[in-house]
Amino acid sequence: MLGKVTRRYLGYAFGELILVVVGILIALQINNWNEERIEQQQIAEYAHALIKDLQRDLDMAQIIRVEIDLLISKIDALAVYVENTPFEELRNIDLFYLMRTPFYRPYSWSRTALEQIKSSGSLRQMTNRRLAEKISAYEAFTYHLEGDFESDRAIGNKSIELAGSVIDMNYPDVFQNFPVGQLEYFSFPDSPIHEVYKDTNLPLLADDVKDIKVAVNSYLVLGSYYGIRPRAEIEMPKLVTDAQELIAMLKEEYPE
Repeated sequence: MLGKVTRRYLGYAFGELILVVVGILIALQINNWNEERIEQQQIAEYAHALIKDLQRDLDMAQIIRVEIDLLISKIDALAVYVENTPFEELRNIDLFYLMRTPFYRPYSWSRTALEQIKSSGSLRQMTNRRLAEKISAYEAFTYHLEGDFESDRAIGNKSIELAGSVIDMNYPDVFQNFPVGQLEYFSFPDSPIHEVYKDTNLPLLADDVKDIKVAVNSYLVLGSYYGIRPRAEIEMPKLVTDAQELIAMLKEEYPE
């Protein structure tokens, strides 16, 4: 049997061990709390940066939406104009205006903050899982829109190629007077292009209305529900709504 002194010593040693273990556990817990606090502070910084990026996306989307709406207006007017105008009354300047630059500008997403969130693992560490899922869904949707843009650009390239075979596009200094990147609004038949080139009478290159209608058909595909129309009516509004909802959720979760 253990002696009295030995039992006291063992009890004391055991108590000391318990205190050491408890101290280590407390220190580890404090360290974990500190690390979590630092991580959450970092996530908050990323979140505030993401809000600014999303606001830039909204500004970009507003410009692109205007360009898509302009393009749809031109294509709709082109269909009506060619359908209702006798071939001998079709004017080169009208078709030039309606067929010029069947494109909208490429998306320029602000992805810096999002990439930081992903590469740092912050997306997995967000306590609000619905917010994290919405961020991922938003990113996926932006890539979906980029794929749509490539499809639209391919149809647009084909359309402008066909247009070049039926109308004369050689108006002097047109790119200086009307830069491609300049934001336009629909105004037909009294557009700024009509005003500038009112005394420039270029003839059509086509001898047959069928050739013009072949070119027009390509524009109709571009402006259809298999082309850019869903961008204006469905996808761009969804992008704006998603970005606005994300901004609201980020501000609520990580107030400044």
